Amino acid sequence: MIKRGIYTPVPTFFKKDLKTIDFETQVKHAQFLKNNGIAGLIVMGSTGEMGHLTRKERAQVVSHIHKSVPDFPIMGGVSQHCTEEALAEISSLKQAGASHALVLPSSYFGPSIKQQGIIDWYTEVADNSELPILIYIYPGVTNNVVVEPSTVVTLSRHPNIVGTKISHGDVAHHTAIGLNPSIKVGKFTCLTGLGQILLPALSVGFDGTVDALSGAFPKLYVNILKAYDSGDLATAESLQWIATLGEELVVRFGVIGIKKAIQKATGFGETYLGRAPLNQDVSGWEDYEDCFTECADAERTL
Repeated sequence: MIKRGIYTPVPTFFKKDLKTIDFETQVKHAQFLKNNGIAGLIVMGSTGEMGHLTRKERAQVVSHIHKSVPDFPIMGGVSQHCTEEALAEISSLKQAGASHALVLPSSYFGPSIKQQGIIDWYTEVADNSELPILIYIYPGVTNNVVVEPSTVVTLSRHPNIVGTKISHGDVAHHTAIGLNPSIKVGKFTCLTGLGQILLPALSVGFDGTVDALSGAFPKLYVNILKAYDSGDLATAESLQWIATLGEELVVRFGVIGIKKAIQKATGFGETYLGRAPLNQDVSGWEDYEDCFTECADAERTL
């Protein structure tokens, strides 16, 4: 079972040539997160620019991190449409050191995909996967395919499907999944992909978050969860307000904004830019500098 906690989807760091992977920074960042209370990592998820790396490169990033922090859980991102390709990716991730696979649904055909088709696809992957898998629900990168709560409930019964990450803001869906009795009695971990609703998600049965801004401010998110679990709702609410302000950086600037926040907060890396087309700097950051400052100031006090 995946333990309750805060999980960080780590970016892929590049050298200044924006082609060479900066493995040294990758390792330093992972160690920093572990030392500051993060429960585990998502490597080669959406934040990791997985689509811009080869399978060999994706495995190399996982391997470098795993060797540096071997007892740190790693969920490897999987985004292939074909079941055989998804299984090959999972096998590669396992060999590199991943403990779980975070699997997006096959989504090429978008709105024409039925929920039973999603169930069949995940079942085939789970039946043959070398790693336990989590259902990754992120309509923004899957042609607006939504995995409905009833589908999650059905899939949660599979012994090799151990959790879900929900990266959309439908609180009703979060509630229908997190409070469902058949899910709550099983060993099925529910994580929101939106740190800006971590506290509301916890209140409806979720076990934590996978949030990119925790890569810059890990203690902020870890302490929201700690405060909630200890019954200190006043502190949880205060920290959640700050985190929600900070999340505007993610909403406005995406992956590059996340990487810029990490570099500004931690000093890690030669650059926060990525491979083309994510090789262009953000514009308008100064309008959101206060959001960054609020989080940075809070992080220093924790």
